[in-house]
Formats: sequence, C-alpha cells, structure tokens
Amino acid sequence: MHRQYDAVVLGGGINGCAIARKLSQEGMRVVLLERGAIGGGTSANSSKLIHGGLRYLENGQFDLVKESLKDRQRLAKLYPDLVRMVPFYLPVYQDSLRPGWMIRLGLLLYDAFSRQRAYHSREVNKNAFLNRFPNIKPEGLRRVYVYYDGKTDDQELTRRLACDARENGGVVQEYCSVSDISLADGGWAVSYTDSQGEQQLKAPLLINVTGPWIDEVNERYGLPHNYRITRVSGIHIVINRELVPDCLFLQTRTKRIFFMIPWREGKTIIGTTERVENCPCDAVQINESDIDYLLACANRYLRNPVNKSDIVDTFLGIRPLIMDKRVKDVSQMSREYKLDVVEYQGAKLIHVFGGKLTTCLSMAEKVWRRI
Repeated sequence: MHRQYDAVVLGGGINGCAIARKLSQEGMRVVLLERGAIGGGTSANSSKLIHGGLRYLENGQFDLVKESLKDRQRLAKLYPDLVRMVPFYLPVYQDSLRPGWMIRLGLLLYDAFSRQRAYHSREVNKNAFLNRFPNIKPEGLRRVYVYYDGKTDDQELTRRLACDARENGGVVQEYCSVSDISLADGGWAVSYTDSQGEQQLKAPLLINVTGPWIDEVNERYGLPHNYRITRVSGIHIVINRELVPDCLFLQTRTKRIFFMIPWREGKTIIGTTERVENCPCDAVQINESDIDYLLACANRYLRNPVNKSDIVDTFLGIRPLIMDKRVKDVSQMSREYKLDVVEYQGAKLIHVFGGKLTTCLSMAEKVWRRI
C-alpha cells in the first residue's frame, strides 16, 4: 500500500531541507528521504560560512552575490543563534596577485550589494592588525582590509531547517535506502527501506536535490534530465591550536583563495582545495598532496609554521558545479544553480543542479514558484 504525498524530496542536505521546509509551510504534504543523517554529506563539510561570495564578483556573478547577501541577512535573522556576522581580515602583500586597489573596489561593490551599513568594509591600520594577529608575518604587508560575512555550524543549520519542515507537517526520513523510483498513474512511486522495513509511497512531484550525487542518482533510476555537474572537492584541515583570532581571507601563489577560520575549543580550520573528481562521490578521499597544499598555503603567512603533527582532523565536501567544458580553471566555474523542470509522462520532476549553503532559502522559493 502506497502512502500518498504531494511531493517527494530526495536528499537531506541544506537545499533539500530548505525545500521541504518551504513546501510544508505552503501546506503541501511533503516527505524528504535521506540515506544517512540530515546534513551529513556536503552540508556538514563546508567552510562553515554564510557568505555573499566576495570572489564571485571577479567572475562577474553579480546576481549570485546579490542573492547570497540577501539570504545571508535572512538566515541571520531567522537563526541568530546559528548564523552570526563576524569580521574577515584581508591582508594584501607586496607579492599578492590582486593589488590593493582591486580588493578595495571589490569590497565597495560588496558593500553596495549588501545594503547593510553596519557591516561595511574599511581599511585597517597595519600595526593594529599585526598586534591582533601575532602569528601572521609582517614582511611585505602593504595593506589590510576588514569586511563582514556570516559564520555558522553548517550541519546544525541544516538540521534546524529539517525541524522547521517537521513542525509544519512535513515528514523527514533519515537512514533510508531508496531501492526503486518508477512512474505509476501519472505520478512517482518510490520504494525504500528504513529501520521498519520496506516502505512505499507515491506523489505527483519528485524533487531531486542530491547535490554532488545527482548524476549518479539520475543514472541509477533512469531519471530524465538536461544538465550534468562537475564535482569539485573542497578539503579542509583542522589545526589543534588557535592560529588567528578572527577569520582571514588569503590569496595563494596561483591567485586562488583560502581561509583560516577560528573554530571550537581553540582550533583553526584551514581550507579549501578545488580538485575535480572523476570517481564516484563515495570514493573521493583526502590525499597527502591536499594536506601538503593547505599547509604550504598557510605557512606562507605564518611566523611559526604548522606541520602534519598539528592536524587533529580533516574533512571533505564536494561542490556540485554546473558542467561547463569551456572553463578550464574550476575556480572560475560558476557557483550558480539551475532548476531543471521535466514533465515526464504526466508526472513532474524537478532537479536542483548546483546550489550553495547560503542561497538555500531563495532556491527553495524558486522551486515553490515553479511548482
């Protein structure tokens, strides 16, 4: 016997939970299916930031930055205990590939898009910066800027959205394995197994929000689609001491960027890498070259270098970026998402290709409008 719903959401990351939250708020009978824990995949392995994407301005992704900044403000208002605005320091050195004037221009544009005067950027006195950041090298330091973005516990934020969905009548099912998705009477029949055994449900709408697993899911169940993704891993290391008192936004020797972020219990997160993955998502692993790369990036700026013995944890998240074969450098690939709406033999299917932690609310509203 199939249980009947209005919509089935596949995937319990931040975007799947935001969609379930929105649809349940609108009165739809929605069920979300997640094979593991809510927010246990990419949404638990990000850089812990709710940010507009300062570096996206360089690639001309102005609409994405505006949308991200709008959602940053909304998330901070909805979940003030989980999303808080913090300072990000951006030092510019003599050998930095982006000069000071370019950084300042980008920050002014960022300020204009955010429309939050309380969090506008400014230049900081170099000596004041070095006094606050005693672990950072002074040699070659030209200028220092500070701007503001959001910091969060990514997995807890995802769980909070899932709780909101439940409170509005949505069903959120963790630790379930989908065995079959098929068409039935102008709708979708979904079979899955959970702790209670085999379950079956039916709905006229299927929403695929499986993030970096989306291509694998489409292939496994034969779901029609119009896009594919490029999977780009973001690897982080956790250092067992506080290297910086506030977040640092830093440039690499190849014009990429990375962060040093103070974390719980006096630890520091350093990340992230950008490596294209060609193997299945579940087979992606951190290797020694990833760790060496991040240590080298950090030690370029630290007075006292860190090494592998200082690392107490590592984590890896995979970004699902819309495939664009014209772009060779993955750091230049768009972080925008696409909604792929497919009418298939009387049933409706919506894929979410791409997507970020920050833009989950706007994306969910766009899904609702398409419905």
